[in-house]
Amino acid sequence: MRPVRVYKKSKKTTVQLTSLLDLLFVMIFVSLIQQKDIPTESKQKTEPKKAPEVVEEIKTPKPKTQVVEQIKEKPKIEKRKYSISAIFHFHPTAANPKLPSGTYMMQGSFDEKTRELHLGGVSWIKRPQGYDMVPLSGKIENSETLFKGRIDFPGCKIFNLKRTEVLDNSPISGKWKGVYDCSQGLTGLTLTIQ
Repeated sequence: MRPVRVYKKSKKTTVQLTSLLDLLFVMIFVSLIQQKDIPTESKQKTEPKKAPEVVEEIKTPKPKTQVVEQIKEKPKIEKRKYSISAIFHFHPTAANPKLPSGTYMMQGSFDEKTRELHLGGVSWIKRPQGYDMVPLSGKIENSETLFKGRIDFPGCKIFNLKRTEVLDNSPISGKWKGVYDCSQGLTGLTLTIQ
C-alpha cells in the first residue's frame, strides 16, 4: 500500500478568505448606504440643507379703470302755477294804535316763473264795522323772503311783507308779517299762506 499523503490546509488560506469576506461585507454595506442616501456627519457638514421650495402665487394686476364723471345737466324744473289759500289778518301798529283788528280768507294764484302772487278776499272770519276786504298783488323775491306790491282798492297804496315762518305746502307757504297803507293809515298785516 502506498502511503496517503494528507494535505493540511494552511492557515494562510483561511485568513485570506476571511479578509475577502470582510471586504465583500464592507462593499455591500457601502452600496446600501449609497442607495438609501443616509446622511452622515461628514455629508451634513459639507452640503447645506435645501430650504423647502416656496411657490409664490403670481398675481396678475387688475386692469385699472378710470371713472369718467359726466357732467349732467341739472334737470330743468318746470316753473309751476300754484293755487293759493291765505288768511289776511290786519291789526293796529305802534304808529296807529287805535285801529281795530280783523281777519278774512283769501284765494289766489302764484306763478313761480314770474314770481307774481295775486290774492283776493273770499269770506270774513272776523269783520270790524266799516271795513272791506282788499286784494293783494305783488312779487315775491327770488329769496322767497320778501313780498311787495300794491293794493288795488280806493284809498290804498302799497304793502311790504317779510317771511317769518316757513310751511311745506308750496314754495311760498308760511307766515308773512309787515304793513300796508290804506285810508285808515299804516296798518299791521300778518298774511298766512297755506
